[in-house]
Amino acid sequence: MKKTNRIISFLLTGALLISAAGCASGGSSASNSAAGQSKPAANAEKTKITFWTFHTNAEKDFMASLGEKYKKVNPNVEIVYQNFPEADYMGSKLTTAFAAGSGPDVFVMSPGDFLKYANSGVAMDLTSYYTDEMKKDFLPSSLQAVTVDNKIMGIPFETELLGLYYNKDMFKAANLNPPKTWSELEADTKALTKNKIAGLLVEPSKGYYQNFTWYPFLWQTGSNVIDTEKKTGTFEGAGTEKALKLWGDLIKAGAPQKLSIPLTNDIALLGEGQAAMQVCGTWAVASLEQKYPKTNIGLVPLPVPDGGKAATCAGGWKMLVNGKSKNADAAAKFAMWAFAENVDIPLEWCTKVKFAYSPRTSVVQAGKDIYSKGLRNVFTNEIYSSAIGEPRYPAEVVNAVGDALQSVMFSNGDPKAEAKTANDKINEFLKTYKGSL
Repeated sequence: MKKTNRIISFLLTGALLISAAGCASGGSSASNSAAGQSKPAANAEKTKITFWTFHTNAEKDFMASLGEKYKKVNPNVEIVYQNFPEADYMGSKLTTAFAAGSGPDVFVMSPGDFLKYANSGVAMDLTSYYTDEMKKDFLPSSLQAVTVDNKIMGIPFETELLGLYYNKDMFKAANLNPPKTWSELEADTKALTKNKIAGLLVEPSKGYYQNFTWYPFLWQTGSNVIDTEKKTGTFEGAGTEKALKLWGDLIKAGAPQKLSIPLTNDIALLGEGQAAMQVCGTWAVASLEQKYPKTNIGLVPLPVPDGGKAATCAGGWKMLVNGKSKNADAAAKFAMWAFAENVDIPLEWCTKVKFAYSPRTSVVQAGKDIYSKGLRNVFTNEIYSSAIGEPRYPAEVVNAVGDALQSVMFSNGDPKAEAKTANDKINEFLKTYKGSL
């Protein structure tokens, strides 16, 4: 059996190492009943469902198209789609809207902010909408990531992994091989930083995304932020200190402190030849193919420390339903139809609109040929098996980790002291925290 086929087979067993610790009507037969496809009376009043996301370009067009697709199976429901800039969406737009009682019926949320909506009572319990067949189709870990107190509070619709992208021509000119270890990563960053070219891009801005891209380096040392069962901080020790120091060393080696783009989740600088390496995710594959086909880009797993173990972070947004909506049932049926029942829609999202892995085995099986093409083959065969789910820590924990990173990266903070300070903050917060982790 070919290696790729073995990996696909591995995917379909649901054995992915993710912890809980990130088209028209072609779907399953369950979609007919759950989506309410029986035609309404001609004079029936339409139910309006508001649907919010932050997406841009092809992703925005895809999300906007769901309303028209749903109309074909349920003409009595109108999907009113609205899109906002990500900074506004994740900043105050959603929280302000829900506080005012005018939040959307359906919305998407990151793993990092998921608990805020699950613990507050905004996110609807969708357990009763999941059939046994659906539960078997989803990887158990993906459902666990949206489960709180044995209630399934969302629909996972993508799994995104991190890798190290690099400019092959720059490496060839410098007579270098792509780095496999932390020491090689630091040395290559120094060697390739020159004039206006950055040797490496790591996320410099504090926030959920910076933590998401840094967690794998922490995990590679065997360390973690919290013991979620005991609800105590574990953000201390040699491994934590080494991982903090690494990103400080990379900044000193030439990784930029500021960028002209909001976040390094945009692969543009690497694609345009302004950087030699970049830590980025699966979503960058489609962008490189479509926008920068002439740039010779390679991909390798994230480098590991001596004696460490490979790790990458598996993120991915979730679709949530506003449980306080007067149309909550209709909203839940729309959301389930789109990403829990339908196969064509998530397949298009994960393999055409962008590149990500679906948390559903039926979708992976339907797109198995796609996952072996180009850079996707590296994610499938060399990175996927080392994936650990993105944590869903509360903002207070995210901020404590972020403060430690920022201090070590930009203020010459001592890794040991910063780790202790962060761990003390985490433990102080957890003493009074009553929600799930």
